[in-house]
Formats: sequence, C-alpha cells, structure tokens
Amino acid sequence: MRIVLLALIIIVFSQVFAVNVMNVYQRDTEIRNILHIIAENGGMLPSSHEKAENYIDFFNPFKKIEITKDTPYSTRYFVVNLKGNFVTSISIKNLPLISESEAVEFASQVVVNPTGYGFVGDYRYYYVSNEKNGSAMVICLDYSKELRETFKLASISTLSGLLCILLLIIPIRFFSKKAMLPVENAINKQRQFITDAGHELKTPIAIISADADVLEMCEGESEWIDSIKNQTARLDQLVKNLVTLSKLGEEENKPQKYALFNFSNSVKEISSSFETLAKTNGLEFIYDISPSVNVFGNEDEIKQLVSILCDNAVKYTTKGGIIKVSVYRSGKTVYFDMYNDCENIDSDKLEKLFDRFYRADSSRSRETGGYGIGLSIAHVIVQRHKGKIKAVCTKPNSVTFKITLTSKPFKPTDVKRFL
Repeated sequence: MRIVLLALIIIVFSQVFAVNVMNVYQRDTEIRNILHIIAENGGMLPSSHEKAENYIDFFNPFKKIEITKDTPYSTRYFVVNLKGNFVTSISIKNLPLISESEAVEFASQVVVNPTGYGFVGDYRYYYVSNEKNGSAMVICLDYSKELRETFKLASISTLSGLLCILLLIIPIRFFSKKAMLPVENAINKQRQFITDAGHELKTPIAIISADADVLEMCEGESEWIDSIKNQTARLDQLVKNLVTLSKLGEEENKPQKYALFNFSNSVKEISSSFETLAKTNGLEFIYDISPSVNVFGNEDEIKQLVSILCDNAVKYTTKGGIIKVSVYRSGKTVYFDMYNDCENIDSDKLEKLFDRFYRADSSRSRETGGYGIGLSIAHVIVQRHKGKIKAVCTKPNSVTFKITLTSKPFKPTDVKRFL
C-alpha cells in the first residue's frame, strides 16, 4: 500500500514539475525572442504583421515566431542606448509608467555586470554591445505579468495534484484491501496448517524415538538404530523450526513484551553455552563484547537470534577455525557481528543464505543436520526489531553476519510483511 501511494505521489508530482518547467521554459524563450527582435529592429518591435512574419525563432531556426499586429502594443518595454558611459537616448513610450530616470537606473544596474540576457527587478533584460563604435543598447521588458501567471499555474497545478492524490487514496485503499484479502487468508491458512501439522507430527516422532531407544536396549547398538535416531532427531528439529516460523506469524496481532534489556549479558550468556562445544570441535571462540550495551526489544527473541547464529557458526566453522562474537554501540545503534571461518561462499549466494531451506553446501548441511531454516528465523526476528542483517565476506574462506539493532524505543513491527 505504501509503495503504491509513494509511486502515485512521484508520478503526479513529476508531471506537475514537468508541466511547470516546460511552461517556464516556453515563456522565457518567447521573451528572449522578443528581446532579440527588438534589438535586431533598432530598439522597437516591427509595426507590421508582414514584417514580423519574417522573423525566425532565434532558439529554434526551423520555427517562425508568431507576432501579431497587437504584439507591439501589448509588449511593455523600454530601451536605453549608451555610448561609453553616456546615455545617448531613452525610449519609454512602450512603458509609460516608468520615468526616464528610473529607466537609466535600471540600465546602470545592467551595465555594472552585463551578461547578455538576465533579470533586474521585474524586468527581463537584453544587453547588446557594438565593439566597433563603443555603443550599447539595454532593452528591459516587463516580466511581472509572466511571473504572476507562472506562479498561478504552479499553484493551481500543485493543488490539482494534491487533490488527485487525495481522491485516489480512498479507492486505492478500498480495492487494495479487497485484493489482498485472498492473499492474507491463504497465508493465515498456511500458518495454521504448519502449526497443526507440527503438533500432529510431534506425537509419532516422539513414539518413534522412544521405540528406537527401547529397541536399542533390547537388541543392542546397531547402525540401523542409530540411523533411525539421527533421522528422528533431525525431523523433530525441522518440525520445531517450522512451528517457530509459524508462531512468529501468529503473534503479529498479540501484545509483545518489548523493553530495554542488557544485550551484552544476553549475548555472553547464550554464546558461552556454545563455547564448550566449539572447543571440543577444536575451534577457537573469541569474545569482543562491550559491557552494558542495551537493546530495545523482546529479550527471548533476541536470545533465540544469538543462539541461531552461534549454532550456525559452530556447525559450519572449518576445523581449527575461529569464531568471534562482537557487540558494540554507536549512539542509539547497536552492532552485533558473528564471524567464523568457513568454506568459501560465492558472493552471489550470500543474500540467499536467509531464504528458507537454502543451503550453500547441501552435503555439509546433511552432515551437521541443518535444514536452512535457522537463518530465516534470524532474519524475521531482526526485521521485527526494526534492524538489519546481512552476510559479508571480509576475507576469503570466512563469513560475518552483521546485525544492527537499536536501543531507541519503537512500536513493534507488524511481522506479516516479512513472512
């Protein structure tokens, strides 16, 4: 909805802007052409229609200027002729409201900084000089009427644009809600299906797991029983992840417990539980956590975010590699970086890491038990907290997940846009 309104506003005001720019350009071109004709005609407009037709548009040689018999009488201008620093003649017959002294004053302002065409007061001027005899001509044309009409058009077109937007907002909102209703219903049904299926699958998975344990006690260990237990554990984790994603959608309209909490302590608490496992696997676990860094949000969800990233790092860090957890703050913005050594990831695959069920290395994911859902959950959690998450390769054979959060209170984000 917001994107549609923004696009509508851009289109309407682009048209308004284009119309006004073309109007200003056309009016100014006409004025400059008239000034040029006056200069070519020795300081006056042609008095006959026949003679005026011979004048070509100075700025478009393929177009003739439309000057009627009334143009010399409707055009308000005065001419001051100079030679050196002296005024040789003044013509104010086409602008009787101005005195000769005022005409000379305007001409003197032009002479101080002569630039050909320009503006002085409400006048558009044209300065013409003859270097051979040292003479010059200053032609000032009253531009006030054109300015008023230009401003009037700009005001009317802007108000018309605003009115069009206001009139279109109502039907757009009405029809967009109707258009999105089937989509929202489909999404809600999908979430409900995942939740119901997850709950239904928990019981048979638990039974299979229990039967495998009993079978192992009776028959002893075997590769077949181990395979059943491993696949059951993986299936159980997959169901839990799917239910988690579904719950994040179902809770969009429920009150969330958002508050300011000590993010540094939460990161240290969660990551320390993975440190032992990392060291067991021969990995080096490094902390770079600034103390007393606070974040505004749901503490349980943020802890789940940290847990997902730590679990991901332990699973995919190459043997003898490094895992580094960093937390620091700049103003109201909090930065959380999770670095780990890993097999090289192509740059075009980094953005896909947050897609559901996407795995950069499928064979490695099967070994570690991953299904490619964890980072999707992490992405949703960060979005719910008005933050950003991205994966970058700061050096070969490594990946860093960079998360930005805030300590500034905000209204919880509606998550349906991210699911």
